[in-house]
Amino acid sequence: MKTLRLGIVGCGVMGDVYLKAASSLPSAECIAVADSDEAQATTLASRYGVDTVYSDAEQLFADARVHAVILAIPTRVRTNLALRALQAGKHVLLEKPVALNAADVQTLIRARGSLIAACCSSRLRLQRSARAVAGVLASGAIGELRIIRSCWQFPVRPRPEKLPPKWRLSSAENGGGNMANLGSYILDYLLGVLDWQLEPELVFARTWGIPDILVDHVPEDSDGESLTSAMITFRSGPALLLEQGESFIAKQADSIWKMIGTTGTLSFQILPSTQRIVLERYHADQVIEETVWEGSETFPMAQEGLIDDFVQAVLTGRPPATTLEQAYVVRELLDCIYASTHQGAAVPYTPLLAPGC
Repeated sequence: MKTLRLGIVGCGVMGDVYLKAASSLPSAECIAVADSDEAQATTLASRYGVDTVYSDAEQLFADARVHAVILAIPTRVRTNLALRALQAGKHVLLEKPVALNAADVQTLIRARGSLIAACCSSRLRLQRSARAVAGVLASGAIGELRIIRSCWQFPVRPRPEKLPPKWRLSSAENGGGNMANLGSYILDYLLGVLDWQLEPELVFARTWGIPDILVDHVPEDSDGESLTSAMITFRSGPALLLEQGESFIAKQADSIWKMIGTTGTLSFQILPSTQRIVLERYHADQVIEETVWEGSETFPMAQEGLIDDFVQAVLTGRPPATTLEQAYVVRELLDCIYASTHQGAAVPYTPLLAPGC
């Protein structure tokens, strides 16, 4: 097989993003789309020259021409459709968060068999800058890693004319709010650039909903968190200090990522941007600053990298950037964050899935 024939389920914003990314890849061809809103599916298909439109995902899964599917649909309905796709023999790329809870991810792992199943939470870790971060960490340049610092806060914006989709801050629809939606990227990135070698131990967290003065910025019954503060410790290793949110009362975003070790500190940006990755080390009674990577990256580049990684995993049989086992760790940490908030205490990371399974 030289070209992977794709089908996309979900023709909203992300379906459009994935179709555009796939159309730029010589080794991928999107041949079918499906959405319960057939008019929306038809519009998207015509935009990218896709000939086949289905009003039901099951019809797409039954299409023998389709090798793999991308599920660009809300989390609440995604797991069942992923199971149907796997049963139909299709490779699957899942949006993030990978599932409503860690138990659902375990179900997907059992159903996967020899097929490729991946999660989109790897999107930002597939950038060239992320490979540079991983390279510095693997080299031992910062010594023993002690603290991982992550802050990603979106500033408040004027009330939108069109409210965001209900699922974004819905625990029932999305398995959480901002932390589940965007925090999945952060956990995946930070664990992934360390080659998934860290073993979580304890999670202590607090989450807060949308502030009262901003309730008219979101749909009614938005019960998911808009702000999270968490500390995650790892066995015989560092602590992750995490601040994640939106509707930050400030004019500008607040985004900081650092890896702090015994012999150096690495500072970088996770989001696509023009940036310098800076390594600071202590030498001859002074701190020396070194630029270890410099360049520009964009969100379209990240989307193409994500789809290309999935395509190449299927074509070659290698693991994708984020396997279901790795996505399970991210989802279990999210579950621990919510459990800690509910209990008002630190909770142990006690995965249902044994490491390496």
